[in-house]
Amino acid sequence: MNWRERRVAQILRDFMEAYGLSAEVGARLRAGDLDFARVNRLVGESEESALFRLKEECHALFRFDKESSESELQAEELFDLAVGALFHEAMKFREGYYLTTSYGPRLASMMSEERAAGPLAEAFLRVIEAGRQRMLESEVEMAELFDETRDQLAILLRQLPGSGAVARSLLEDPERTCEVFGSELQDLLESIYSDVAAGYQLAVGDLIENGHYAEATELMEREDTREADIDDGEALRFAGAMERYFAGESEAALETLSQWVKDGAPGSDHWRLTTARVLEAMTENESDVVLAEHARGLLDELRKIPSD
Repeated sequence: MNWRERRVAQILRDFMEAYGLSAEVGARLRAGDLDFARVNRLVGESEESALFRLKEECHALFRFDKESSESELQAEELFDLAVGALFHEAMKFREGYYLTTSYGPRLASMMSEERAAGPLAEAFLRVIEAGRQRMLESEVEMAELFDETRDQLAILLRQLPGSGAVARSLLEDPERTCEVFGSELQDLLESIYSDVAAGYQLAVGDLIENGHYAEATELMEREDTREADIDDGEALRFAGAMERYFAGESEAALETLSQWVKDGAPGSDHWRLTTARVLEAMTENESDVVLAEHARGLLDELRKIPSD
């Protein structure tokens, strides 16, 4: 996985987190139980804020992107601008919320106790009321901007080459993805990858490529993945063998790998290279002499299989 794929995948995750937080902030504001800590998780001037991280990631990647095509650059630039606008609108909400909830009650208390009165108190009241109104307007504007920015993000994703890292981000939490993009997961994957199964295969391949064998197995065994009807038999077998090996189940791993090698070691060259390294380690470090000899023989057989 190259660095650009990782950055885009992180941007996608941060956007989905920020989108969900924004919806929660709006709902709690209307319910009257919003707190500043939750607002700060959405927007602030530090890495603790989802929108701050999103803004910084977008600026770092898209403003200096030299790898994309002209159409991709246009989609990226518009998304970057939209994220910047989102951040500033959310900061207006944050400031209005803080003014309303921190200064408003204190002034109301002072006035009720007749410790504040006259032109200054009246002017302060007008400032607080104006801040409250700006806060309410910013919340509405922020919600609309999030939807419009989400639509632009979908356009950007459709223009990118198929990325396993991005597919993983979309499939990590299907319910969240559906809520953010406002569509069924299968419809979203088809719009981005032109084929639902392709999205799942990219995600599975990326997990295996990066050594996340248990997560790959879990994804392949999910109901939505089975419904996508992807060709994952060999991937499931290979990931299972690697998962067993790293769990310390050498004999079970060798049993699966033996059949896999016998079948011609189907899959990518990366799978074969990984298997060769595992078998070499077992040959050198396995305390069970029989298993070590089995691994050595299997390694010899694997090396006889021509690369794709």
